[in-house]
Amino acid sequence: MFKKNNLKQRVRQNQPSLGIWISLTDPAIAEIAGHAGYDFAIIDLEHGMSDLKDATNMLRALAPFETTAMVRVPGHDPDFLKRALDIGAQTLMVPMVETADQARAIVSACRYPPLGARGYAAPGVRASGYGIVTDYADRAAEDLFIALQIETVPGVDNAAEIAAVDGVDLIFIGAADLSGNMGMLAQTGRQEVAAQINRCVASVASVGKPLGTIPRPDRTGIELIEDGFIVLTGGVDVGFLRNAALEDVRVFGDR
Repeated sequence: MFKKNNLKQRVRQNQPSLGIWISLTDPAIAEIAGHAGYDFAIIDLEHGMSDLKDATNMLRALAPFETTAMVRVPGHDPDFLKRALDIGAQTLMVPMVETADQARAIVSACRYPPLGARGYAAPGVRASGYGIVTDYADRAAEDLFIALQIETVPGVDNAAEIAAVDGVDLIFIGAADLSGNMGMLAQTGRQEVAAQINRCVASVASVGKPLGTIPRPDRTGIELIEDGFIVLTGGVDVGFLRNAALEDVRVFGDR
């Protein structure tokens, strides 16, 4: 049976959604995210140590929960996109998209013919229940959700054209890499960075596609929603663990 893509439904209904970044490899973290009630969890294969086997185990861990698993792939490689979908991912995040041609190629790699060019092995992959869901290939596009990251000034320049591509469900503005591309690495609160983000927001809004982003020092979650963002990320598993550990040691040292 197909698992309903709750994030896709929430975005369609214009409901704000909160996610967590998972960069560590233990599926227990995904289980905690599900129990905590996050709307989605980003399984990060672009950064960190996780691979497709780790992602598969996290998909299994999230299966009982309403939390949608979003797999962030390392890049635009159509073979990797195909494999991420084959393990059962329904929601993908693709980094560093700068042109509409790139967006079209990504969407094509995620859809079976005649809608796209995804390679076919449906009867033998986890996504189809190893062939038990016999109509998987016919239905795969129904719950597919593709979030493209705009993280450079050229991407901002082409944001409207990227967002307008059929099959692109969300534009996610990567403020950290955008600031780096502007020569202001990790300075997401700078006015110059905010100006580029606002320009991207206006361009994407002009074609009616929803937006997501990360927190910034100058904008609260409520303010980001007021700015037009519908998908927001909270913390990162590493950050939660690191900060709790540092505080634990600090308290002990103050005894």
